[in-house]
Amino acid sequence: MMTMTKQEYTLEIAADNNFSILNRIVNVLNRRRIRIKKMFAHENEDDFRRGGAILLLYTTPDMMEKVKHQLEKLIEVEQATYTEGSHLYFALNETSNRQVA
Repeated sequence: MMTMTKQEYTLEIAADNNFSILNRIVNVLNRRRIRIKKMFAHENEDDFRRGGAILLLYTTPDMMEKVKHQLEKLIEVEQATYTEGSHLYFALNETSNRQVA
């Protein structure tokens, strides 16, 4: 059996800003034993009822695809997208930090 190599992925999630959504996202990742290296959660400036999270994960490509689909099945999640590597995580985190300051 061929094993796929683990690598870093940046996962962006747009979702409703409610009390349980972050916990539900982390539970999906924990059940699949995906390592969360960094996480940044925020609410939208224009609408406090909307929010999102940016996560830096360490997993295999096929597991990343499965998690994306599983997260999008959550009622509160509007969209989940991912890209390979950590460069997008740090760019998005830097942009968000500038908006908060």
